[in-house]
Amino acid sequence: MAILTYVYVFAVLFIANSMQAYVPCDGKPAPTNVKILGCDTLPCNLVRGTNVEANVDFKAVANTKTLRPVVDVDLGNSHMQYPLPEQNACKNLVNGQCPLQSGQAATYYLKMPVLKAYPKVALTIQLSLVDENNNSEVCFKIPAKVVD
Repeated sequence: MAILTYVYVFAVLFIANSMQAYVPCDGKPAPTNVKILGCDTLPCNLVRGTNVEANVDFKAVANTKTLRPVVDVDLGNSHMQYPLPEQNACKNLVNGQCPLQSGQAATYYLKMPVLKAYPKVALTIQLSLVDENNNSEVCFKIPAKVVD
């Protein structure tokens, strides 16, 4: 009986841990956790006229004085840069502060407007936080759909 309980608990923890609201970027440092408000499964629904809000937990991979968000939107056959309103990501750290030391844990608060004018499409959003040398400190992708 104890073995069955152990197997059940392990299975529940494994399934819960494997359900992520993001996809890691190839060859770049992944976050330790991403919590997207209102999104528990992929693709996330991005409601026009609202903001996407998320907390991104990560560990700095190198000493860095600054952080800047780089957002790339993949619309299938085209890519475009999406400039976030706040380009100094250090201002949006809710845990930790710049400068960051290698291995230091931090949490970035993402707030991204989804304008009513955006077309209803499927897309993938890639967010990187880059340092003063343009090296990625963290990177992840969010498959999403723009909806009403």
